[in-house]
Amino acid sequence: MMFRKMRPDLKYDDIYAIDLDALRDSGVTGLFFDIDNTLEPYSTPEPGEKLSGWISALLKGGFRVGVLSNARRERIEKFISGFPLSIRDEVLYVCDAGKPLKKGFKKLCAAAGLTPGQSAMVGDQLFTDILGGNRSGLTTVLVKPIDPTIEPPFVRFKRLFERPFL
Repeated sequence: MMFRKMRPDLKYDDIYAIDLDALRDSGVTGLFFDIDNTLEPYSTPEPGEKLSGWISALLKGGFRVGVLSNARRERIEKFISGFPLSIRDEVLYVCDAGKPLKKGFKKLCAAAGLTPGQSAMVGDQLFTDILGGNRSGLTTVLVKPIDPTIEPPFVRFKRLFERPFL
């Protein structure tokens, strides 16, 4: 049972390859993202222009967008503040989420006004993003880490244990 919770529903090379029409057709209208190595390389302080444009297009396309991170409030608020003013207030977030525990996922779903069945968690780590999303009833989307060479040692260590599940 536990091993099934480690399997993502979908896998893509990166966020830009996600089939948004297929997600929408399956009833998903909320997309929740991890930041580090999912949206931008690890510890990037603010979103880049490409990401900002893509998030803007998601919002214009009717998706609710959120960030779900185990990082501290200061880190998340600094990142979110890097989005253009036109979309900054539309990007929801939960910091200190405690992934893979359910509380952060439930909190973000509630903030978005969505059920878990209407929401997808997109991330690069099995033990936090995918396990937590599956435990919480969200569609889970695994993307490859943007740049695993710059991750801190504890993340690289966790990736050793992910290998058998990939």
